[in-house]
Amino acid sequence: MENPRAIGEILNQTKKIEENNWHSSQYLNSINMLLTSNDLASPKDDGLSQKFDELSSKMEDVNKLTEELLSHLSRKHN
Repeated sequence: MENPRAIGEILNQTKKIEENNWHSSQYLNSINMLLTSNDLASPKDDGLSQKFDELSSKMEDVNKLTEELLSHLSRKHN
């Protein structure tokens, strides 16, 4: 893509995705804390905890890909 304004706008929108990813990660951390009992940090609901662990793992993948995209876009924009 050769249009610098378009690349700049894509970069701005991707930064908003990154911000949203950060918020989503914080929510997942809060949920995981709620799902963990105080005694020996064992999960209150194994099935539910497993699903949120899967979601957290996928969220990490999304965060990594978003960072890669931002890096790539930043190189193109400058």
